[in-house]
Amino acid sequence: MWKGKLQHRHLSTGQQGYASARPPVYPEGIEIIDCALGTNPLGTPPSVRRLLEGLKDVSVSGYPQPEPENLKKTIASKYVSWQVLPEQILVGGGSMGVLVTLSRLLLGPGASFTGISPQFTDAVLQALFTGAFYKPLRLRGPDFSIDSAMLERLTVQGHPLIYLDRPNNPTGQAISLGSAERLAREAMERGTWVIIDEAYGDFLPDEESAASIDLPNVITCRSFSKGQGGAGLRVGFAVSRSPELAAAFRTLQPPFAVGTVDSLLAEAILQDGSFLEETRTYVRTAKEKMTAVLGGKKDLSVAETDPRVPICLLTRESGDLAAGLAAAGISCEAGSGFFDLDERSARLRVPSPGQLDEFLRRIASL
Repeated sequence: MWKGKLQHRHLSTGQQGYASARPPVYPEGIEIIDCALGTNPLGTPPSVRRLLEGLKDVSVSGYPQPEPENLKKTIASKYVSWQVLPEQILVGGGSMGVLVTLSRLLLGPGASFTGISPQFTDAVLQALFTGAFYKPLRLRGPDFSIDSAMLERLTVQGHPLIYLDRPNNPTGQAISLGSAERLAREAMERGTWVIIDEAYGDFLPDEESAASIDLPNVITCRSFSKGQGGAGLRVGFAVSRSPELAAAFRTLQPPFAVGTVDSLLAEAILQDGSFLEETRTYVRTAKEKMTAVLGGKKDLSVAETDPRVPICLLTRESGDLAAGLAAAGISCEAGSGFFDLDERSARLRVPSPGQLDEFLRRIASL
């Protein structure tokens, strides 16, 4: 009865998101070191734990606000260097929820968009599911370096939308704010929208965020999942200085996108900056130790990466790298979960502090 009614054409991209990949096989009796999804290596922020203990009087029987106004005000006051107003903040169900709505708003059947590949897979997939076409510029391995010439080429192709993750996922490299602003200004002259996905942006100083770029064609997306330690909250937001886009976004997004409790917990996280600073300090130390050990492996190449960002991309000439890491009891995200990568590559995230020494020992013995 469903023949011809289910829209299977949207599923014909031939690419699966890395978060939905089949789990690898690990040896029995070994502690698995988690270096896979981009969660905070320090775990749940203490501010969230404290608030959870006192939520017994918070009602969840009613619907939340259509928009979490207090959260928007908290975001605007927290990030003073961005100089944004609450009405320029678009809140959704995780940064992924924000990106889904933006794809529906800015793309559609026959439209095209570009970016720098490899990049965050699921944002690209959601854009493709609108019927749009993806025509990226492809990085060259094994260093996968993003240079200024490539950024300039993004704007001359004539696509109506550029999607750029900054820092890049999976390499962890971050183009400078100056480079991002030059790209945005050139795109503005050509009538091109620029989505800058800063899911890992919390690992850079606040004043380096693209959210500070005062241009109406720039939409900067942020997450609570990585540096803020709130992946389970499913709260994300975007900054847009285009009143027209903001109004259209609020019309298109499903109602009640952010729950009452999630909004309260996100506010609590923003009001306590000490956890983020602790995370940044640990990540930089762990990343430097990790890349130092990996740099000594002749059969492994580490892509260009920023020492402040908790992820990096590894590549070897042949073989299934994710399977090799799994055999050592290390989880990762396989390269096959990204466009323009394959099983020879894998993305690693720094492990938790309690597993760091054992992790370094294992990758040294690979």
